[in-house]
Amino acid sequence: MTAPADVRTARRRFLLIGCALPAAITLVAVALMVVWLPEVPPTVATHWTGSGPDGFGPAWVVPLGTAVLGLGLVALFAGIMLAGTRDGQWGPMLRLLGALSIGTNVLLVVGITWSFGAQRGLADPHDAPDIGWPMLVSGLLALGAGLGGWFAQPNVTTDGRNPARSVEPLDLAAGERAVWVRTTSMTRGGMIAIIASILALAIGTVVVAATGSTAWWVMLGVTVLLVILAITTFVFRVRVDDRGLLVRSPIGVPHFSVPLAEVEAVSVRDVHPTSEFGGWGIRIAADGAFGIVLRAGEALQVTRRNGRRFVVTVDDAATAAALLEALSSRERVDPPR
Repeated sequence: MTAPADVRTARRRFLLIGCALPAAITLVAVALMVVWLPEVPPTVATHWTGSGPDGFGPAWVVPLGTAVLGLGLVALFAGIMLAGTRDGQWGPMLRLLGALSIGTNVLLVVGITWSFGAQRGLADPHDAPDIGWPMLVSGLLALGAGLGGWFAQPNVTTDGRNPARSVEPLDLAAGERAVWVRTTSMTRGGMIAIIASILALAIGTVVVAATGSTAWWVMLGVTVLLVILAITTFVFRVRVDDRGLLVRSPIGVPHFSVPLAEVEAVSVRDVHPTSEFGGWGIRIAADGAFGIVLRAGEALQVTRRNGRRFVVTVDDAATAAALLEALSSRERVDPPR
């Protein structure tokens, strides 16, 4: 178990790398653009294709949009970290979130600032230079910032409050059938974080649309997609029967299953969404475990015969595990013909 002091150090380093530095970069970029406003055309290029600029908008919208986007992402990453580590847990996914925060900020802010500054002295925004080099350089800088952010944070991992624990199988008579069904829903904090990210993207879409750029259609599509994903992943129905484990959304899509023939082991454990899976929802952990992680706490864990783990957070996981263990044991002893 990692000492609490190490977790505090990791948290402080995350706040520096993933929050303070991106916020500072954003503020410096916005300040530069405000200073440059008298030097650029009243209407500037905001979107480019291979043949040159094809989207335009008021110059003042660019620094405003950069501030909203840059600081909004900082607030989102900080909120995810702070909400998910109240119990003192930490893991590699949080380290990755910190690296993603500064990398994403550099990619967006440097690219936008460079393309804006390149239009100083122009009389016509149609003469704006190509942004191929700015995008390439900002991408390389973002990669370097992300890698630097990863290595600048300590490698801290805390153990779960309780290790995975096996259960005794239910006592089922030969040929007896049994079914266990529960509904699991996302915690309020997870819903707030996801809704906040959707709102931030929606605001960004409005800002980009105000510039006249056609890119707002893409952002609108992504926003609608996120709304659909949220609706279909806030609640899941978990079922254990003689077919195995089935987890599906209320509308039937998405759905996930582990047939009895693939069950190697069943256990119950506590899950820490942020430190283990990087957040809430349909997730893949750093060690390859696949999870339907809607809240912290009790979860059913199924290890497949190929070694992969499937985790779903749900109340009364012990009963589900006991039934699944009984059914899978019977499957191994007397497989269907």
